[in-house]
Amino acid sequence: MEEGKGHIYLRKLQRQWLSYALVSNLFIALAISALFISALSRFTDLSFWLILPLTLVITSGMIIWSGVLKTREKDVTRLLNQSYPVLEESAELLARPAESLNLLERLQVQKIEKELATVSTSRIFRKGFRTAAIILITGLILAFGIGQIEFLSQKVEKTGRNAIKRTQDTIPDKILPGIRSLALKISPPAYTRRPARNQSQFSVSAEEGSVLNWLIRTNQAVKNIKLIFNDKEVIPFKPTNTEGTRWALTRTISKSGFYQVDLEGTLSDLYKLEIIKDQPALIRIVTPAQYSSIDFGEAQRTALQVLINDDYGINDAFISATISSGQGEGVKFKEQKLIFQQKFSGAVSYKLNKIIDLKGLGMVPGDELYFYIQARDSRLQESRSDIYIVTIQDTAQLMSMEGMLGGVNLVPEYFRSQRQIIIDSERLLKERSTISVQEFNSRSNEIATDQKLLRLRYGKFLGEEDESEIGGHQEEEEGHNEPGDFGNAEKLLDAVAHKHDQAEDATYFEPELKAQLKATLAEMWKSELQLRLYKPAEALPFEYKALRLLKDLQQKSRVYVAKTSFKPPIIRADKRLSGELDKIIQPQAVRSFDLKEDVQSSLRLTAGILAGNKQGTKLNANQILTLNDASRIIAARAAAQPGIYLNSLGTLRNIIRSGSIRTSHANKRDLEAALQRIISQESRTPQSRNRAPSNDLASQYFNNLRKDR
Repeated sequence: MEEGKGHIYLRKLQRQWLSYALVSNLFIALAISALFISALSRFTDLSFWLILPLTLVITSGMIIWSGVLKTREKDVTRLLNQSYPVLEESAELLARPAESLNLLERLQVQKIEKELATVSTSRIFRKGFRTAAIILITGLILAFGIGQIEFLSQKVEKTGRNAIKRTQDTIPDKILPGIRSLALKISPPAYTRRPARNQSQFSVSAEEGSVLNWLIRTNQAVKNIKLIFNDKEVIPFKPTNTEGTRWALTRTISKSGFYQVDLEGTLSDLYKLEIIKDQPALIRIVTPAQYSSIDFGEAQRTALQVLINDDYGINDAFISATISSGQGEGVKFKEQKLIFQQKFSGAVSYKLNKIIDLKGLGMVPGDELYFYIQARDSRLQESRSDIYIVTIQDTAQLMSMEGMLGGVNLVPEYFRSQRQIIIDSERLLKERSTISVQEFNSRSNEIATDQKLLRLRYGKFLGEEDESEIGGHQEEEEGHNEPGDFGNAEKLLDAVAHKHDQAEDATYFEPELKAQLKATLAEMWKSELQLRLYKPAEALPFEYKALRLLKDLQQKSRVYVAKTSFKPPIIRADKRLSGELDKIIQPQAVRSFDLKEDVQSSLRLTAGILAGNKQGTKLNANQILTLNDASRIIAARAAAQPGIYLNSLGTLRNIIRSGSIRTSHANKRDLEAALQRIISQESRTPQSRNRAPSNDLASQYFNNLRKDR
């Protein structure tokens, strides 16, 4: 190093430090961006080029956060002193002007300049640069691995979709030789929120209500071009130039079918016209259950979670609630409309949550809430869910003696016992502050003993003679039903046999009744447990639920039926009470016997003609007539389902046009399959027999007898 050039050397090191820091930050930011884009691309479709702006943003943030741009000569000298002890903590002297140095400082500068000439200062920055390079290589390898995992997981699905798309793209429609080109613009309706699209094929698959705009160019001037829809409706094109080589037609499509192009008497192949129907919104209520109840001690609210999906978008959804209160003839219904907090912006899927405060709706114990979800999609189609019922159990009703005095199969002493347990528990809670702890615990234990005795008495209904048989015989798991047991008489009898050696099967109760009795015993078990622990307050909810289950065994809850009404026709005021009877005529019994077309006969004959003749066989006039009848039947089916029957219809018409069976084996096989499909569907449809009136003596006697009556 030349003497007196220390400050120049420091500036060089400063620039070198800044360059290495910028490149290192760039490498680290590139690794982070690659990992982030690769991970996020597994869930969304992101472009790979987003890695560039993301890398620049991360690099800028790292440079600002690290403060590399604020590096000065003092920072460089401090780094030199830390890295090279031979400089004797004197590197800062290089940054000072030579005139300001004394004799000793000048001698020290000469010494450290000689030391700096022998060491490599670039290795200070290479260490951080090497670390950044390792991070970059590791990040790129991990990003590539994530991309490969995503590719392998979606390979089958993408291959299937691409294969279908390639098949559709590589099988173009057959266009008449006189047509030079076709431009078909499909404009979906506004409710789909989809943009218009263009295609160059005649076969159409569009949304219901789409506007189709055909633009046909011909090789030479023509006089007229027409479209024939479903062999019935003919619509002409309109020329758009004076030469007669450009023709246009606009039409709104609302139903599926097929059509042909008529170019001055020359007919094209059959083209598919398939309509995509707009389905109403699908509503699924996740919680609560369709029939739920709120017992004593539970919060009087219910959590509602709803999933709504639609093809094109949802505009609105709300809850229609009906509150039922009272009993017998005094039942009252109150309807309310509850709104979701979430706003609807036309998305295709929504997950809605709402807490319905039953007390806020004015409900009291004994009332019932009937609600359903109603949604409206972007086409203003309305759909609704099933009716869900939420009941608040009335403890006063459970404690009443109503319905206990009449009937046949009653056990009032058992119900009174459970009711008495509840009364004793509530009295104990009221007197808790006036009695000692020992007396409180003793009375709680006594109530638990009464609950135990009552549980054992009800356990006898399930064949439980003592506590050792509580719970009954456990049912076999479904996995024990082996395929080899099919037709096993012993296993078939096990389900209905009356077995005395098993406690649970020693009764004739229905399975539903057994299940409710088991649930009752379970609640009694829980109540007894809390009473044994000297917690009668925690035992009360289980006691009330046990009593409710017992009363449900005796009487059924009332059932809500949605209100229906009859809307009579409007009566004209000028005709009211006029007494005019000239429009009233005597009824006449008209019996007509129309000979219906035998659909199956022509289809079966057509199938026989195809199966009984070889390729190239000429058809006679009767066979051609039969094929024409079958062609009309298939054409009616193709108008409703062009994707299934259109190819078969085209094959059959080609056979009729050529007068001989000349088609590929695949087309012939598809035509035969279509015939068999229609025959099987017609055979499953119930039809009345057509027969002429009988003239025999028994029928005449029966008809005269009916007239006399």
